[in-house]
Amino acid sequence: MKNKRVIPWLVEIGLCLLCALAVALRRGVFTAGDPVKVYSGLCDAFFVPGILLFCFGLLAFSARGGIFDIFSYGVKSLKVLFTPFGKPEKHQRYYDYKMEKEALRGKPKPRTLILGLAFMALAGVCLLLFYQAGG
Repeated sequence: MKNKRVIPWLVEIGLCLLCALAVALRRGVFTAGDPVKVYSGLCDAFFVPGILLFCFGLLAFSARGGIFDIFSYGVKSLKVLFTPFGKPEKHQRYYDYKMEKEALRGKPKPRTLILGLAFMALAGVCLLLFYQAGG
């Protein structure tokens, strides 16, 4: 049971570290001799996956919270309206549609938000080190 909780965390951390490694290689962190350039590159390397994860986490958290239900209901209503065989009198009300979707939806998981904030905090530490090194 604990493996099912740990594996998604490890996968997301691994993908973020892979992205950070790609950005660090692109910025030349491993070949730079100047600490200012190293800290600047590390700051960018941690900030890029951090902000991506944070934004995806906000989007997923919002979607799981039901923010976008109104759009899917609108598309469904348009389909009923413009289908010649649709029966508008049997069309589901929005409240019923929303309650049905909420019953099927799980709780929002803040894992992606937490990891994004952690990587942005690492970027903040690297930024402080950058300024202390004379950047």
